[in-house]
Amino acid sequence: MPIGAYEAVWLFVGFDLPTLTLEDRRRATRFRQDLLDNGFTMFQLSFYSRYFPSKDQADTISSKIGELVPINGTVSIFHITDKQFSMIKTFYGGKRKQLFPPEQGLLFD
Repeated sequence: MPIGAYEAVWLFVGFDLPTLTLEDRRRATRFRQDLLDNGFTMFQLSFYSRYFPSKDQADTISSKIGELVPINGTVSIFHITDKQFSMIKTFYGGKRKQLFPPEQGLLFD
């Protein structure tokens, strides 16, 4: 089912960037910093997320992130509806922790 233009969306950016050379490490660090500068937070080591109140806003940033991909890296961008996000289960040492949408003030950044 397609995501509606005004439906809340989470973007997840997963990446595999080489870090063998000093230049590779600089590119990887720059890409991570670009994600942070664009409002993403680290979900896991190479997996970042950000909430958007609409798909149109998510698409705009998704395109921007696509332009920032280092020449030797692989990046995947996932669009997840707010409903799908609410069903994520995260386990810490075998214990389940439910993730919740951001606080109200974060919805309109």
